[in-house]
Amino acid sequence: MQPDLLFFIGKGGVGKSTLSATTAVHLSKSSAKTLLVSMDPAHNQRDIFEGTFSETPRRVNACLAIKEVDTDYWIRKYLKETQKTIKKTYSYESAFNLESHFNILQFSPGLEEYALLLAFESIVQASQDNTRIIFDMAPTALSLRFFSLPFITLVWLEELLKLRDNIIEKKEIISKIKFGKKVVETDTIKVRLDSLISRYQQVGSLFRSPQTHIHLVMNNDRMSFTEAVRIKEKLLEIGMHIDGVLINKGEYGAVPDEMAIAFKEQRTTVFPLAADRLIGLLSIEAYTKTNADLFRDIVNSGSNFF
Repeated sequence: MQPDLLFFIGKGGVGKSTLSATTAVHLSKSSAKTLLVSMDPAHNQRDIFEGTFSETPRRVNACLAIKEVDTDYWIRKYLKETQKTIKKTYSYESAFNLESHFNILQFSPGLEEYALLLAFESIVQASQDNTRIIFDMAPTALSLRFFSLPFITLVWLEELLKLRDNIIEKKEIISKIKFGKKVVETDTIKVRLDSLISRYQQVGSLFRSPQTHIHLVMNNDRMSFTEAVRIKEKLLEIGMHIDGVLINKGEYGAVPDEMAIAFKEQRTTVFPLAADRLIGLLSIEAYTKTNADLFRDIVNSGSNFF
């Protein structure tokens, strides 16, 4: 069964890590398995929980485990897979001397979001026994590139497929062979393009599925508010919807009029400033107990959640 996916996004410093951590602890009390994933290169979860985390999920209570995404590891993995694909698809790869350029490719723009997407696919595939996965996302720019990536890549891949079809047609290349009633595609480049299109279509569908819930975190200030509005607009452009707006360090229960109007389609929840620093599991548990009704709002902000 597909686990529910909760993404916490927003401007850097507004409290995404804290609210994703407190939500994860709250939800883990329901005796259903929860995985909290740090996708933010700053990896604040290690400071919040006063522990060390890695690619291997580490359990912090009976139903909650925490994992850190090692972006450098996934960049290396992505480059190795790309290199392997090129060698397999183009037997004459050595003629281009591509291997000597792979050390340079690790610094290419856009690699970080491709690496995060690869990590995301692996996490979802390996976590089917979890009821929900909570993602503590990177600041705005990287998060928006991450969410946009499948849809932008599909545009390129579909155009490349059209170009490949034109090449096959003009050069009269035999790309399909019929064995009885079965038709086999023999053009390796076309097969690869079809495979990639299918892959990114699946990721895009998952981003837009009822199991995916996006929670936008902000503070009650002009800068985080205006950035939150831009995030909402950018996500709408790619067909993604924000489920809940979380105003961190606000005045209990008070939603500023401007924010209420801008996010009238979302459930808005105000989280008060904690009396003490939210550091360590005991402190987090105390905060979630005091504000249990607010965390229920997060659960209820996605109509298909639970």
